[in-house]
Amino acid sequence: MIVAKFGGTSVSSRESILTICEIVKNQKNLDLVVVVSALSGITDLLLSLPSLPKYKFQAEIRRLKNTHKELINKVFKDPKEQKRVMQFVDEKVNEILKLNLNNQKKTLDKLCSFGEIISSYIVANALDQNGIKSFQVLATDLIVTNDNFGSADFILEPTKRNVKSILTPIIKRGIVPVVTGFIGSTTSGQVTTLGRGGSDYTASIIGFCLGVKEIQIWTDVDGMFTADPRLVTTARSLPVVSFKEAAEMATFGARVLHPRTIHPAIKAGIPVRVLNTFNPKSHGTLIIKEVKTSKAIRSISFKRKITLVNIYSTEMLLQRGFLARVFKIFGSNDLSIDLVSVSEVSISVSLDNDGGLVNAVKQLSSFTSVSIIKDLGMVSLIGEGVTSSSQTIKKIFDILDKEQILVRMVSLGATNINISLVIESDKVEKAVKVLHERLLFASSGIIASK
Repeated sequence: MIVAKFGGTSVSSRESILTICEIVKNQKNLDLVVVVSALSGITDLLLSLPSLPKYKFQAEIRRLKNTHKELINKVFKDPKEQKRVMQFVDEKVNEILKLNLNNQKKTLDKLCSFGEIISSYIVANALDQNGIKSFQVLATDLIVTNDNFGSADFILEPTKRNVKSILTPIIKRGIVPVVTGFIGSTTSGQVTTLGRGGSDYTASIIGFCLGVKEIQIWTDVDGMFTADPRLVTTARSLPVVSFKEAAEMATFGARVLHPRTIHPAIKAGIPVRVLNTFNPKSHGTLIIKEVKTSKAIRSISFKRKITLVNIYSTEMLLQRGFLARVFKIFGSNDLSIDLVSVSEVSISVSLDNDGGLVNAVKQLSSFTSVSIIKDLGMVSLIGEGVTSSSQTIKKIFDILDKEQILVRMVSLGATNINISLVIESDKVEKAVKVLHERLLFASSGIIASK
């Protein structure tokens, strides 16, 4: 059994939807579950609606309908089919118009769920049209989550029961379930989302619950790369990476996978394969438990925009619970910390979202001295064993020193898999290019082992 997730770019054109049909046909000898995202740009459109003035709101509603109508008219040749599928879209748009729209997370989760609901209906009907029996399944009936609206986590036991009881009978009848990615529901039935990019997470949750052979993430690139190929022309695709490496790449800037995607897969030991809908013959990248390689550094990820928070207090010295007090403040203000560096009297942390920082600084300032540095970026060098080689670390700093790139903070991952460097934001691209050229441009020397 395989779970195959198709992202927004993979469901946004007639050609890509027909490719999905071919991919499903080519795997017809395997039991298959399909998970889909909303069409490209639709989630952002939906999320913008509560803040729009009336005339712009009406224009965006028209754009929402027209975007789907254009796709439907291209995918379905029969006018009756076009009308039937478009009628479903009209029904969902009418439901949107009846919502009491505001910018509360609970409301936004309900609102943006319509993107996946509509796209999954279109894909399910397109599969039917191409001779593949399929059935739309709403993930709100499958995935039970906590009430952390905007970035919910699934609750294992009820989710597992739902997935098995609903999907298994459909699959046994030779029908392909087409599941809405990105969304779930609380125990009380309120719609939640799994965070941006959460359709990957949906696929991983379903794969975990069904104990599948493989989870496939179909996107618009040929797998995971040694660096972002849009920035580094010499970047190469990686045929295989370890779970740990993939998790670090996703967390520290690589946009191919949602950061939480592979956690359920890791727990169940399920291989994850990243593939390209627009180049289905590509091998992509296989993510497995262990990879043997002669390279200490496998990939370079980056973030262009982060904020560094420096906290100083002599009260830290030999005082129990001080760090817990500090991190509790970050947590209560919904601030997620990327990197941490701690000395006897100071703490430095990096944030890539500083939305709640003003209030956090106010609370921290009551017992510490706080300074903020913005316009910084982060470069992360990733590979199993990367921090265990003093030569590798020396090379990194020698390269940056020659290029006159000042490092403001260094964090060595506790798992011996990641070195992250905080530098000036306008130096990030230069740092990535020069480090890739001098550390990764040679052959990879990879041997995979499960």
